[in-house]
Amino acid sequence: MIVFFLPDLRAGGAERVMLNLLVSYHDKFQNQEIVLLLFKKQGPLVNEVPSSIKIFELGTTGASKSVLKFVSFCKKQHPKIVFASLGASLTTSLARPLVSKKTIFINRIGNTIGAEKLLFTNPLKRFFYIFANKIIAKRSNHVIFQCHYMAKDYMEQTNYTPKNYSVIYNPVKINHIIKLSQEEISKKYTFVAVGRLNPQKDYENLINACSILIKKTSNFSLAILGQGNLFEKLEALIHKLGLEKNVFLLGHKANPYSYIINSNYLVSSSLYEGFSNVIIESLCLGKPVIATDCPGGNAEVITNGVNGWLCEYKNSEALAKVMLCSLNQKVTLSNEVISKNSGDLYSDDFIFNLYEKVIHNYL
Repeated sequence: MIVFFLPDLRAGGAERVMLNLLVSYHDKFQNQEIVLLLFKKQGPLVNEVPSSIKIFELGTTGASKSVLKFVSFCKKQHPKIVFASLGASLTTSLARPLVSKKTIFINRIGNTIGAEKLLFTNPLKRFFYIFANKIIAKRSNHVIFQCHYMAKDYMEQTNYTPKNYSVIYNPVKINHIIKLSQEEISKKYTFVAVGRLNPQKDYENLINACSILIKKTSNFSLAILGQGNLFEKLEALIHKLGLEKNVFLLGHKANPYSYIINSNYLVSSSLYEGFSNVIIESLCLGKPVIATDCPGGNAEVITNGVNGWLCEYKNSEALAKVMLCSLNQKVTLSNEVISKNSGDLYSDDFIFNLYEKVIHNYL
C-alpha cells in the first residue's frame, strides 16, 4: 500500500499538487494499492478525488493530535510508503518511533520556513517551529523540496542536511488547464491575482500599489480570486482608497484559468512562497507574470523582462512601477514561447517521472 497523506483537501497549492500526483500515480500503476489518508475528509478538492481511490479519515485536527490515530492506521494497514505534506509531515515524524521501520516516510516540504517562521511573533514559537521542521528532516527516509531556494533555506534554518533529498518542481496538468481556460467569463481584467486571502499573499500591498498606479492611469482593472478571513479588511481598504471601479474581490473560483488566460498578467504580491503553482500554471498558459522577488522560488521561474517582471516585496511603490511598466512594455517572449518553455519544465508527465523515480527507489 502507498498512502498519500494530508490534513485535508482545502483549495491550496500543496493540496492540488498532492492530489494531481495521487491521481496520476493511481492511473499509471493500477497494480499498486494507492490510497488517500486525511486528518478530516473536508475541503473543495475532495470532490475531485476519483471514486476508485479509497479515502481513509483519522477524524482528527492538528499534527500532534493525529499521531496516535496515524500509528493505529499504520499498524492496521501496514503501508509500504507514506507520502506526506503540510501538517501530515509532522505527524509522520512524531509517529516514527512507534511505526514499523519497514514503512518508508517521504515528506514534501510545503513552504519556505525561513520566511514562514516570521509569522510567529513569539521567539519560543519560532524555535519550536524550526525544531519541528528539523524533526521532519531527521525522521524522513526522503525529503522533497519544491525548488532550490527552499532546500537551501531549510538546511540553513534547521542546520541539518537530510540524508536523502530531491528538488522537484511542481507539476502542471497542462492539457487540463488549457481546456478549462476556454470557459467563457463575463468580464476580462487587466491583472489577475489568485490565492487565499491571508497575510502571506500580501494583497494589502497589491491594493495599495493600485492606489499609486491609478494616479498614473485609470485604464486598468484587477481581479483577486480567493477567499479567506481578510475579505472584509481588504474590501474596506478598496473602498477607503476609492478603487471600487478598478479592484474587485471575486471570491474563490474553482476555475481561475479562464480569468488568467483573458488577462494581460497574473500578479503575485506574496511575502514569501514555496514554489507557486499559480505562477507556473500561468506561464504554461503562455501568460506572463508580475511577481515579488520574495523568499521562495519566484526568481527561479521568472526572468525579468523576458517572461514576466520581478519587483521588491513589501514595497507598494515598486509593485506599482512594475505594473505601470507592464502596461506600456511587453515582455520579450511571445505567449507561445512562454507556454512551450514552461511546458518543457513543469508538465505533469515530466515531473511525475521524477516523483516516480523517488517512490520506486523504495519499493
